[in-house]
Amino acid sequence: MDAPVVFAPGARDVSGVSQQPAPRPPIDPASLNVGAQDSMWTNLGFWPGAASYAEAATALAFRVGQAAQLRAGDVVVDYACGYGDSLRLWVERFGVARVIGVEPDAALARVVRARIVDWGLADRISIECERAERISPDSLAADVSAVVCVDGAYHFESRRKWLLRSLQALPSGGRLGIADLVFAARAAGSWRIAGLARLVNVPAANLETTDELETTIAGAGARVRWSEGAGEAVLDGFCRNVSARGLPIELTRRMIRFARRGRLVDYRIIGCVRE
Repeated sequence: MDAPVVFAPGARDVSGVSQQPAPRPPIDPASLNVGAQDSMWTNLGFWPGAASYAEAATALAFRVGQAAQLRAGDVVVDYACGYGDSLRLWVERFGVARVIGVEPDAALARVVRARIVDWGLADRISIECERAERISPDSLAADVSAVVCVDGAYHFESRRKWLLRSLQALPSGGRLGIADLVFAARAAGSWRIAGLARLVNVPAANLETTDELETTIAGAGARVRWSEGAGEAVLDGFCRNVSARGLPIELTRRMIRFARRGRLVDYRIIGCVRE
């Protein structure tokens, strides 16, 4: 997810066992990608210099690829890959050898597989239908060299646990790039932020600070090589430029605007390498 734009269905009961539904991009991407040819992005976008939402969304993903130092020959695992636009970007713009996207929703995974075939990239891109916490990158590809995630705060029950596990699975010299919401330390104690976060399906465990994320990275034996604050470029840009309507987008705007006024939320792009 790709986007943290909201989707918050209730848990469903299957065979007497309560299960949390798989997170997925919640909105029809056509509501954001007006006029964009073959685009189904749903991330928040990196707005400086962008003439459209599709350009901003592409720019944000591209920046994550740069932070992860993606290059020719890489084998990449992309968590929260949404409708798959980022998967194509890694191949066509960075020249990686192979990409595995992780998507927990079976219906959405079928959409992505069909798009991959349409792109003629079925020999380079595949989709694994599973929750991110349940599958480590080395189990998807023994030769994995990089992990990426764009806008995943809503996607993980615990982003910290996912990050730790993913980094520990990478070989020495393996790289990880992530772009996501980060919060001020006092945000976790704000009942308004906690309530808004629940509405946009961001677990309380993911109301983390930049320092907490970077401490987790260090604890996994990795070193931060790129750390960029992008609150104005991403969060403020999204609120100013996305005019699409609907409850999910409006709730996301409200959370961002309220939290930004109180300096409670920021956005961070981080790239690191396993030692």
